Amino acid sequence: MGRMDGKVAIVTGAGSGIGRASAKLLAKEGAHVVLTDLQVDKLDAVVEEIADENGTAIAISHNVTSEEDWGFVVEQTIERFSAVHVLVNSAGISNKGNTIEAWNQVLSINLTGTYLGMRKVFPYMKEQASGSIINIASLAGLVGGGFNGYAASKGGIRSISRAAAVDYAKYSIRVNSIYPGLIITPMTEGILQHNELKSHFEDKTPMPRFGTVEDIAFGVLYLASDEAAYVTGAELVIDGGTSAV
Repeated sequence: MGRMDGKVAIVTGAGSGIGRASAKLLAKEGAHVVLTDLQVDKLDAVVEEIADENGTAIAISHNVTSEEDWGFVVEQTIERFSAVHVLVNSAGISNKGNTIEAWNQVLSINLTGTYLGMRKVFPYMKEQASGSIINIASLAGLVGGGFNGYAASKGGIRSISRAAAVDYAKYSIRVNSIYPGLIITPMTEGILQHNELKSHFEDKTPMPRFGTVEDIAFGVLYLASDEAAYVTGAELVIDGGTSAV
């Protein structure tokens, strides 16, 4: 028996990083997983990996900033699996500069994409009187760390997660958010290649290593599972102690 047997989960940004690790772990624990990303070739590889471990997954090309795309993803999920119990909003990008174009792009993908996902799954979760929404934020959304779109978008995820947790609770829909510290992903490779930046984050992290995508995936699994049935509005910080310094 897996911890997610009988559950159906949508995971965005599942082609790599935290999304990929979360999708694979949810599938390993018995969930039927709908993987979405713009990197369809990477999605197909993850579907194969899940199938090799006797899991069930499908892949859908998905622009999270598109309300139409979100509608298609949720409709396909219902058509294939007849329910949606879990949404993991993991798709995101880091700051790409200080232009207004970069600001708008980061907010659109990270924050608006998360909002649209919650909005589209809500009617189905309300009808079935259950659901778990997990939004991947960042430590940058909790502490000062740069005046840029990335920090703003992750702080926004914190706010909308708390608001939705209150609004959705009456329907037995749980909404929680996760705040990773520096996690080794394709997105952070640039930071880790610079010795000065790497040393800075090592000094700020009490644990003697950086986080892995699996560290975050286990947090996702807990919040998605029935073990967290009374957990909503929570902010799960997984940062090796960085925020305690």
